[in-house]
Amino acid sequence: MFNSKYDPSGMLKKIKGFPEQILEYWKKGQSIQTDGFSKPSQLVITGMGGSAISGDLLKDLLFSDLDIPIIVNRGYNLPRFVNEKSLLFISSYSGNTEETINALKEGLRKKAMIVVFTSNGEIGKIAEEKGLPVIKFPKGYPPRSALGFSFFSMLGFVKNHINIPIEERDINNLSQKLSGLRDKLIKPPNEITGLSESLINKMPFIYISRRLKSVALRWQTQINENSKTFAHINVIPELNHNEIVGLEFPHNLIKQVYLILLRCERYENEQIKKRFKVTETLLKEVVGNIQTIRAEGENNIEDIFSLLYKGDFLSYYLALQQKVDPTPVKRIDILKRRLRE
Repeated sequence: MFNSKYDPSGMLKKIKGFPEQILEYWKKGQSIQTDGFSKPSQLVITGMGGSAISGDLLKDLLFSDLDIPIIVNRGYNLPRFVNEKSLLFISSYSGNTEETINALKEGLRKKAMIVVFTSNGEIGKIAEEKGLPVIKFPKGYPPRSALGFSFFSMLGFVKNHINIPIEERDINNLSQKLSGLRDKLIKPPNEITGLSESLINKMPFIYISRRLKSVALRWQTQINENSKTFAHINVIPELNHNEIVGLEFPHNLIKQVYLILLRCERYENEQIKKRFKVTETLLKEVVGNIQTIRAEGENNIEDIFSLLYKGDFLSYYLALQQKVDPTPVKRIDILKRRLRE
């Protein structure tokens, strides 16, 4: 059923190694020296794909903790307001992402306070030439498997240079929590292997509270890249103002929807909790199936990453169910090659 012969590149090993990425790169983020940096007016995180998701997660986690905005920038150009008072994180695992290279050069022209997160490549070369602070990642990972390196080095840097109410013990406890969750998720049958079996020939629709859109986005992109499967996400309360009406036609396709409700009550006020309940009642006879997956944490960061880790494992098990290797992303490789022609 879950035959490892479909994982010749070792994606499971990389998913299992996530808890061990946390502690080392939290400390690396804190160790970066930035002489001459002033207090920033905003934090801009620029990157693409698996190198950008850390910014989304950081923005959601620190929503109530920072007095400056976090902006996640995906694309070639930076927002016009970026200037010498902007803290700019350049995030590219490969170091060769063309959109991010362009954004880095623009950030240099704008004299932003730049910190680089990469394994090497052209971005690493530019950072070395310009004397920019760099956090180097180990090579040999698909960018989506380097989340522990990028997110926790960013979080460590923010802790040291802006200050946030997250302590060393919180990071240690998180690593231990995810190690325990890993022990459950690697032993079928479990909640996530069961869900992967149910998703065969279904369209996963993933709903979550607006406060945690980044977690749903990670689920979506992991299912896309690892499982080679279409997935759709939306957020409560926004979807209550439009999408619930659209889930009617075409009937035969809507019946193929498998609705996954990602629940994290620490991030839900009473009205959001009520909206989840009413939404499920309204849609239970409309879509093919509905299942709730809950966070398993003792605080905000544990809630986020317990849900996120379940999604990573789901994408792996679903790939095996589809009999595909989770690691290659052939269409992305073809697209990049054609853009270079």
